[in-house]
Amino acid sequence: MRRFWVKAFRNNGALGVGEEIMERKRLSWLWLMAVLLALAFPACAGSEDESAADGDAEQEASEDGDADAEDETEAPGEPFRFVIFSDTHVRLPGNPDDADYDNQLNLDNLDGAIARVNAEFADAAFVAVTGDMVGALFSENPDDYGTDEPNPAETFKAMMDGLSVPYHAIMGNHDYQKSYDPELGEGVATDDIDAVEAVWKKVLGIDPYYSTVYEGVRFVFLNANRGEARTVVCAGETEEAFCTGSFDEEQMGWFESELAQGEPVVVFLHHPPVTDSKNSMFAVFDSFLIEPEDSFYDIAETHKDRILGIFVGHGHIWERDAMFETIPVYETGSIGDLGGHPDNIHIVDVDPATPSITVTIGREEAEYFSDQYGAAE
Repeated sequence: MRRFWVKAFRNNGALGVGEEIMERKRLSWLWLMAVLLALAFPACAGSEDESAADGDAEQEASEDGDADAEDETEAPGEPFRFVIFSDTHVRLPGNPDDADYDNQLNLDNLDGAIARVNAEFADAAFVAVTGDMVGALFSENPDDYGTDEPNPAETFKAMMDGLSVPYHAIMGNHDYQKSYDPELGEGVATDDIDAVEAVWKKVLGIDPYYSTVYEGVRFVFLNANRGEARTVVCAGETEEAFCTGSFDEEQMGWFESELAQGEPVVVFLHHPPVTDSKNSMFAVFDSFLIEPEDSFYDIAETHKDRILGIFVGHGHIWERDAMFETIPVYETGSIGDLGGHPDNIHIVDVDPATPSITVTIGREEAEYFSDQYGAAE
């Protein structure tokens, strides 16, 4: 309506006769419209008042909504603690790998680690297992599970169910081994990762990768066994594979979306990444790392200020370093197999308000390789 009135009164110059007649007609129409508007004004005014009242109410509701939204915004959570196990390598006495490994010792070590958590860390939020739950599955057929036949996967679950706190696990390279070749002294990797992942879904109820949020901190569990590098034969082996880490494109898209959620993040995976120090143990065994060209690195660097830490396994050693001079990376010593010990645990204290983590080795005599040899600072 405002545009109509401005247009009607825009011409204020001299008028000719014809123009004057036309102008009078315009003024007559304008006068008539003015009368009609005047008659309608009380209703319009009432409508405007109601509209204004409605607007005020909406504004108040909006302000209340904003206040509620602010109230609903989660404040940083309370400080908490979690514990890390790695490379438990559950193996059953009498299985073909028993000739090369002390299968009973692995079970005893895991029993000891569980007992210690229950005795000393019963207030922990959870235990995270950074892969290699078993030495080998001995079957990649999900139908072979839940039959009461002893197997490493269900033995791992039965033992871990004895924890007094929840636990979360991710798959390592050994968790994709379908059998063991005693003549070669090597594990036999699966050709069907979907079948193996279906086994772990049936036994533990876990997906190949997933996340959970606790006290405002997002915990992301990745799987570096799903990229093309899994087919590369392990260094020094004849046929065994899955030692080099890499990711599938779908998982990395998911990982990027997880990091974009806004919370501080802690990442768990089995294979260590390439880190900053060329003298760290991570650099010494580069064929056991995540491939340097993997998109994982670009994604992690983009969100490096949000990642509180990365926890890995695979090497059976104690090590720490950093990525991009920002993200601390920790490897936990193994519970099973080479170097295995029941006290090989990491204890991690989390302060969501800072946010920050404090990491402690659970074994008194253990040291990080870099600290021991002054390799990585």
